Amino acid sequence: MGVRIRLIAVVFLLGIGVLSGCATSPRPAAGPVVPSSPAADGGCQGPEYLPRAGDTVCYTDDLDEPLAIVKGGQPGAPIVYRGTGSTKVPGIHVEADNVVVEGFVSEGAQSTGIWTRGNNVTIQDNTITKVYYVGDDVDAMRFFGDGTKLLRNTVHDLEANAIGDSHVDCMQTFAIHEPGSQDVVIQGNRCEGIRAQCLMAEGPNDIDGSGQGISRNWLFQGNYCDAHAAAQSVALEDVQNVTIADNQMVGTATKAFALGKGSTGAVVRSNQIGPGYSREVGFDDPSARQGYQGPAAR
Repeated sequence: MGVRIRLIAVVFLLGIGVLSGCATSPRPAAGPVVPSSPAADGGCQGPEYLPRAGDTVCYTDDLDEPLAIVKGGQPGAPIVYRGTGSTKVPGIHVEADNVVVEGFVSEGAQSTGIWTRGNNVTIQDNTITKVYYVGDDVDAMRFFGDGTKLLRNTVHDLEANAIGDSHVDCMQTFAIHEPGSQDVVIQGNRCEGIRAQCLMAEGPNDIDGSGQGISRNWLFQGNYCDAHAAAQSVALEDVQNVTIADNQMVGTATKAFALGKGSTGAVVRSNQIGPGYSREVGFDDPSARQGYQGPAAR
């Protein structure tokens, strides 16, 4: 009888150990979580958590320092960095591939509200405001890399201080030290009260370009552009095969869209052009006429 009691006790204790091991999570969530819009694995992880491909990291508290993102996911399984929609950060800087950044208010950044370098980076549903001029151009968003997506971001009151000789754009990319950017989608963004251009894009074979890679296969669609550069609101130089469609252009300039040297294969259609423009499209270089489809341009 005593032997049976001892055996039962041993089995019971072993059972507790097994159950205890099963109940211990190898990757506990750290920091605050946001229960809404859960990630594919069932929820969000806190900002102290080291994410893996497919994870979502959520920020519920404002940050005192810029958000620096250097950890990316895998193709088809990005790491999502998510704010609440009102989470304030003084700038966002991405240097990683396969990343989604959403739900932040970038307020008080220096030079650029959201800056990205990497492939398959999506910047969506953010607000950018009050960017400080510190000697470099002031931009709301500046991007470098294939597969970039800028979706449904809102820019307002962009200039936080006197801008000096800054060139103030809502969105900008160039290829001076970078290769070109392919398969870019810029869709549904709202740029309000921009001193210069809604979009300024320069490819690698433009003046001072790196000559590396190619910028092509872009979609610029459904954006609201209230921009006031004297010449144009959207400038493309050495960017091929761009579709410009369904945009609402309410700024002032000689032309809404300028196609520069090497910007061949452009398709322009179904845009709403406000009275502040003399014409919809202009060719800044004869080479841009190659493959062009759209309204009469000059």
